[in-house]
Amino acid sequence: MNRRHPNMHHTRHPKSLLLICMLAVSILPVPSPCRAQKRPEAAVEPPPAICTPLPDDAAIYSVALTKVILKDRNDRRQVVLLSQTSAGYPAGMASFTASSTPDKKELLDSASNETKSDFDAKAKLNCDLTRSTELKTSVAFITPAERDELFSKTSGWRDFAQKYPNAAGFTIVSAIGFNHSHNEALVYIGNSCGMLCGTGYVVRLEKKKDKWIATKTAKIWTAT
Repeated sequence: MNRRHPNMHHTRHPKSLLLICMLAVSILPVPSPCRAQKRPEAAVEPPPAICTPLPDDAAIYSVALTKVILKDRNDRRQVVLLSQTSAGYPAGMASFTASSTPDKKELLDSASNETKSDFDAKAKLNCDLTRSTELKTSVAFITPAERDELFSKTSGWRDFAQKYPNAAGFTIVSAIGFNHSHNEALVYIGNSCGMLCGTGYVVRLEKKKDKWIATKTAKIWTAT
């Protein structure tokens, strides 16, 4: 009888088993301790906002102030301006969008996310406005110390009117938010004219043919 030796199966089995094991190892995922671990990428945060005077600043402030404070170029009242940018109100786009009105929605819809983000990042900056020679010749500056001394007294507004008889109130402006192309801008302007008198605006501007134009305005607050 041609019988196979009982050990013949055992001589092949280890080879088959080895082959199966090798295939299994090649198919199965490598256990996590053996796998090269990819380090999570650190979140890249935008650089902090800084005061960087730009050649267009004076033109933007002039156009925005004429639009919402002086109303037109024939208004000869004096602009009395805080000598540094100020958040005042609002703190940024977060508070600006807290309540919705048609003019706010229209302005927000028309402005790019880049410009709104830059405006928000710069909202709390206190930038020196007196460095602009052009702006210096068109407005009267009051320093923060002079403002505090003047309006800390009960006679503050009366003293202000005596010192600046032709003033269009007391005005503050924010730092200017730009888009990457530097052809769109947002700026906040707050104007006070008494204890219960004042208005705040955000103005959107566009640069067309090297000229800044105020395209949208939105009233933020009114004190009456």
